[in-house]
Amino acid sequence: MKKKVQFLRGAVFTAILFAAVLSCGGGAGGETTYDIGDRGPGGGIIFYYDAAGFIVNAPSLGYNNKTCYYLEAAPVDIGSLEWASESKKDTTVAAYQVAYGTGAVNTAAILNNDPDAPAAKACAEYTNGGKADDWFLPNTHELTTLWNNRSFVGNFTDAIHWASYQSGDNKGGYVEKDITFRDNKRNPHLVRPIRAF
Repeated sequence: MKKKVQFLRGAVFTAILFAAVLSCGGGAGGETTYDIGDRGPGGGIIFYYDAAGFIVNAPSLGYNNKTCYYLEAAPVDIGSLEWASESKKDTTVAAYQVAYGTGAVNTAAILNNDPDAPAAKACAEYTNGGKADDWFLPNTHELTTLWNNRSFVGNFTDAIHWASYQSGDNKGGYVEKDITFRDNKRNPHLVRPIRAF
């Protein structure tokens, strides 16, 4: 059974949705709304909605202080990859953000320090067949929400997935089921890109 998202009505709803359209491409004419489990504009599956919106500021990934309302996940994992490239596996990265939308900030920080970081780079380069080019590696909070809504997303197993959270000089954060752990950046884990809009 599909989980319905509660929307505001009238002028307040119109104002919020219009802002979403302007800042994150909510839909043509300000009329597109989504439920958890719906296909998003990037071809992924919607797994989070916030009526108040959240700010995403990662210009290198296409987010310049954008107010967004939804998160969508790529329809499938894109591989089992390492968190860092060989020469940067013992380097600390300022990727500690956990609020919704800040997986993009973490991903940008990782790539600024390590342009060849396998997991972050694969997410940043993902386009889902050319539908969108602003995907990122989710932070631990975003990944936990994705796990909790996995029945709506589909194709999301309880295997370990890398998050964009730095958890020590040679450790990255990952989520297994809905619990956050840390592991050596040299170890490959599954990667699932997400995007905000």
